[in-house]
Amino acid sequence: MLELRNVTVRRAGRVILDQIDLAVAPGEHLVLTGPSGGGKSTLLKVALLFEPADEGEVLWDGQRVGTADLGAHRSRFLYIGQKPLPFDGTAGEYLNLPFTFAANRALHADPVRQAELMVAVGLDPVLRESPYTRLSGGEQQRLTIIQGLQLDRSFCLLDEITSSLDQDSMRSVIRFFAQDKARTVLAVTHNREWLDFGFAELSLESGKIWRRP
Repeated sequence: MLELRNVTVRRAGRVILDQIDLAVAPGEHLVLTGPSGGGKSTLLKVALLFEPADEGEVLWDGQRVGTADLGAHRSRFLYIGQKPLPFDGTAGEYLNLPFTFAANRALHADPVRQAELMVAVGLDPVLRESPYTRLSGGEQQRLTIIQGLQLDRSFCLLDEITSSLDQDSMRSVIRFFAQDKARTVLAVTHNREWLDFGFAELSLESGKIWRRP
């Protein structure tokens, strides 16, 4: 279980997160909503220790996570940001990119699994042969989602991953995560359609967080 206890973050004299207490249990599907610039992305980055907290602590299964635990801690999570990566190659090569990293050396690309995931998020598998730079922003974003899903990490931290998608593509992506009961999901979004697919809502405003009924 991921926990943030009494987490406070200040930036340029402004309180972004104000004594946040949050616990996300295994299997939960949550969306984090709130105004732009309100600290939603910062909360995800603090959870991953990409950004430091001025006060408070991050815990995993009740144990405080520190700098000595960074590798093990981050390997638990699938983090997908708002923007696809720049890449010069085919879409298929982009999908295989995670397997070129040392941290994933023991893993291997599975073309059948890639095709299944592409269909699940509304992409035609023939796109693997296309130059990545010729794809639309929405196609690139969905390939980025698939990139991460191949790693089979059990806790997803998603930062506005449907912001560049059309309505049908967006619903395909949300539906995929909603139906994936093996993963825990915490998704930052302005899109309330996630709630229609059964996600529970956390609201972050003025540095405070609470669960909406």
